[in-house]
Amino acid sequence: MKTNDVKGLILVISGIITAFFPSIISRLFYLVGIIIILFCVVKIVKTFLADSNPTSIILNVMGVIAGGIITSLPSFVQIIIPLTVGLILTASGLDFATKSVLSHDKRIFNAVIALILTVLGVMLMFNLVKAGSAIRITAGIIMVIAGAYDFFISRNSYKSDGIIDIENYTVSDDKKYLK
Repeated sequence: MKTNDVKGLILVISGIITAFFPSIISRLFYLVGIIIILFCVVKIVKTFLADSNPTSIILNVMGVIAGGIITSLPSFVQIIIPLTVGLILTASGLDFATKSVLSHDKRIFNAVIALILTVLGVMLMFNLVKAGSAIRITAGIIMVIAGAYDFFISRNSYKSDGIIDIENYTVSDDKKYLK
């Protein structure tokens, strides 16, 4: 299997899971976070009982915190991405509004773009869950399309055995190709 085949397969599977089965991703994050938390708690208890190395205890407490962050990551990402995109779009809309007021050329164009960007930004900021779902589905579909493209490129690219015999090639052989 060629690299583009594997990449395409991974993208298609990841895109389908991202777009249509987000609970699998959430469960995976929960599982990884809980495993990290349990492993670090066991290491903390073992450190207390065995050698009481303060550096090890501090690192494992940081591991428990990291596990907690990983466990809460799916809900955090679902809220923070639309909020960030909404803020960026609203700021860009306000920038275009300023340009439409201050400049004399393209005033109507800048005002229309300002209105569109500001409305989209505000909608994203006040509908975080729906916007997060829409962004997740869009990203998943883009991943599926990119994976299908990789499959297409892999299947339709020039195929060679990859071996070039340069040992038996001489300069005089070049003349037969020049005729």
